[in-house]
Amino acid sequence: MSKLKIFFITLFTVLLVTITVAVVYQNIKYDKLAKAEEKVEDECIYEEISNDINEIEASYTETKVSPNASLTIKRYYKECGHTTAEYKNVTEDMVNKTKEELQNIYPEFKIEEFSEGNIVIMKEEEGRCDEHFIVKNENNNVIIYKEKENGVEELYQNTGISTEYLPETDQINLKNGIKVFGIENLNALIEDFE
Repeated sequence: MSKLKIFFITLFTVLLVTITVAVVYQNIKYDKLAKAEEKVEDECIYEEISNDINEIEASYTETKVSPNASLTIKRYYKECGHTTAEYKNVTEDMVNKTKEELQNIYPEFKIEEFSEGNIVIMKEEEGRCDEHFIVKNENNNVIIYKEKENGVEELYQNTGISTEYLPETDQINLKNGIKVFGIENLNALIEDFE
């Protein structure tokens, strides 16, 4: 091969390499510029913070007793440790009252639960509750007595249930007297005898 051909091939190769390097360099430079333009710049603006804060009142509706609310009156008796509950509708003087207003009307009660539709109040009482019963067999009938504070028994109800067809264990228990607390428990016991 002649020296001239080698010279041109070498020159051509150097030019080709130079052009390739220049194109690659330009592409890299162009990519960096494109990425820089895509970046979101975080421009912070610093303002002087004032200590004067303007407060805006939000609307607030205080919970009040609805005319259709239910009322639970609980009483805790210290002597026997029982709690009784009475369920009824709220009284007229309770309607549209807030919790604080209700507490002022009934200071002797503690408000356990308060919502628009349900109120539970509780009071501690000295003595013993009125729901202690003794169920006995008298003249072959089931008789219910209310047991008072001093152990005094007061006739509460003659059920009219005959004891002669009851099982022997029930007859023995009735002869000794069955002590029951609460109307619900009393009713359940009487239903067992019927």
